[in-house]
Amino acid sequence: MESSSEEEIFGQKKSEGEDDRELLQEKLSVIFQYSTDAHLLFDESGILDCNQAAVKMLACKDKIELLSLHPATFSPEFQPDGKRSAEKALEMDRLAYETGYTRFEWIHRKITGEEFPVEVTLSPVPINNKKVLLVVWHDISDRKRAEEAIRRSEAMLSESQQLTHSGSWEADLITGQNYWSAEAFRIFGLEPDSAGPNTDVFSKMIHPDDLHLYKTHIWEAINKMSPASFDLRIVLPDGQIKFIHAIGKPFCDATGKVVKLYGAIMDIDNQKKTEKELIHAKEMAEMAAIAKSQFLSTMSHEIRTPMNAVIGFTHLLLQQDPRPEQMEYLNILKFSAENLLVLINDILDFSKIEAGKIEFEEVDFNVLSLLENIRSGILQKANEKGIMLKLKVSNDVNVTVVGDPVRLGQILTNLVSNAVKFTETGKVTISSEVTSRRGNVITLDFKVQDTGIGIPPGKIDNIFDSFTQATSDTTRKYGGSGLGLTITKRLLELQHSKIFVESEPGKGSVFYFSLTFRISEKHFTEKINGSPTNKFSLEGMRLLIVEDNAINVLLMRNFMKQWNVQYDVAENGLVALEKVQTTDYDLVLMDLQMPEMDGYEATLRIRQLPDEKYTKLPIIALTASAMMDIKDIAFTVGMNDYISKPFTPAELYSKIASYRKDKPL
Repeated sequence: MESSSEEEIFGQKKSEGEDDRELLQEKLSVIFQYSTDAHLLFDESGILDCNQAAVKMLACKDKIELLSLHPATFSPEFQPDGKRSAEKALEMDRLAYETGYTRFEWIHRKITGEEFPVEVTLSPVPINNKKVLLVVWHDISDRKRAEEAIRRSEAMLSESQQLTHSGSWEADLITGQNYWSAEAFRIFGLEPDSAGPNTDVFSKMIHPDDLHLYKTHIWEAINKMSPASFDLRIVLPDGQIKFIHAIGKPFCDATGKVVKLYGAIMDIDNQKKTEKELIHAKEMAEMAAIAKSQFLSTMSHEIRTPMNAVIGFTHLLLQQDPRPEQMEYLNILKFSAENLLVLINDILDFSKIEAGKIEFEEVDFNVLSLLENIRSGILQKANEKGIMLKLKVSNDVNVTVVGDPVRLGQILTNLVSNAVKFTETGKVTISSEVTSRRGNVITLDFKVQDTGIGIPPGKIDNIFDSFTQATSDTTRKYGGSGLGLTITKRLLELQHSKIFVESEPGKGSVFYFSLTFRISEKHFTEKINGSPTNKFSLEGMRLLIVEDNAINVLLMRNFMKQWNVQYDVAENGLVALEKVQTTDYDLVLMDLQMPEMDGYEATLRIRQLPDEKYTKLPIIALTASAMMDIKDIAFTVGMNDYISKPFTPAELYSKIASYRKDKPL
């Protein structure tokens, strides 16, 4: 009975083992048939079996077609003789048989010729007491594409960081470890490593003066959860100091706690050096501009002061009833001096425009009166040449506007003087008309037309260039600085206008432009820049002339004697301050540049005297400087008015007369 029981038991066990094997085979069959990976059985003769996934992967029509092909068919190195030529494949097969298992990546080829990457697993398995090779191919095309995309992105990031001199970083606040990109290491002068220096080491690489700035931004990023962006200096291993720009952002864990900081750094050392050079260049340019302005102020004073004597004494001599031949010489002297003054003024005006020192006044003036005075001032030159100088305007041009009559007069005088200069026969016409009038704003067109030599078509654009005239012989024949039209163009541009020209050689030219003004509430007609008549007698006035130039003092003495004006002379501001306290003067003519005490300080000191009369005492600045800021300073220190040297007797008379207290004769 005992023996029988053992047989039953063993028999039962044997039956259970067979069932397990059958179940295992069934499971393997299911895996073999339905796996998404290609499964194939190889032996020495070729492919014994395969699953449907293999048929699909290798683009075969069916299983029969696949089994009929030699395994080497699917190798990129397949040769027509039907044998495997891929040494690596043979080596892998050998290793699989010997070791029992191997895995590697390979390139296979579909029967269509398309190549694709696979992960190959080789496992020797016994089937029917025969050792065969189970080959599993896993298509890794998607993985390879993803890996290539990652590799390309990393390469592009690395290249872009090198090109832009920027590096990325990450700081782990828990471990204190930093992770840097290769370019971040290079920016800090270090060899690239897998990780960056820890926070303590990194802090020592920051310039001591910028460490507080760095810590402040890091604190705000961690505690205020705000991005950081700032410049700081770092100290390289060789001691060199470099500027970098750092940007950072906090990263929080699931609890909302900041556990990391990440961001980028940029090498801005060259940019900072360029900025420093630009700042230095700007400072040098500003210093040069100041030096230029001071030079112009000094030169204008030095040049215009003797010009004042030349023009002034010429006027005095002309009033002395000279002999006919002397009259001719004096008129030539007067003409030459005035021409020289025009040239000096052109150069100074051009320099002021270049230095941005031009300012425009806002005063009331009558447009028609201005045009009439310009014609009157140039009429003598036109008569000498035997040409007509016409003024052609409509009635509505007789309007009072608010603007700068001096600059408008300068523009028109330049154009009319040029027209007369370059016209030998015929006429020059000055015309103006109102083109628009809306509310209290008016726009006028101005035109100067001549019948002169004209301008060649190819030279029209050049005539507005500095120191340039139409042709090379123009300067020799007609003279001039070549700055008149340049100044005219710049003055109009500063008033948001443009000048236009039409010309034909031998037939003449026409220059025209438009300007917009605000209409004045006043209604009057007055002569601008004309020679005022002596409506007021200066007899009985007492003046103090503060002037250190002996020639100018002599000139002023002669004027005062002619006009029956009592006067005293002070050679500097210090003497003037003493004299105004001992004598009651009706007016003070104050030169600006003098030794001991200049006109500015003297005026300030006079205005500070305790008696109220010193605050009301008219003080007129005598300035040979053409710089507008000189005149601005004169008004700032308390001067009432100014007159620029050189001046004509009529200009000086008119200026003094305007401050006479009593009534005209």
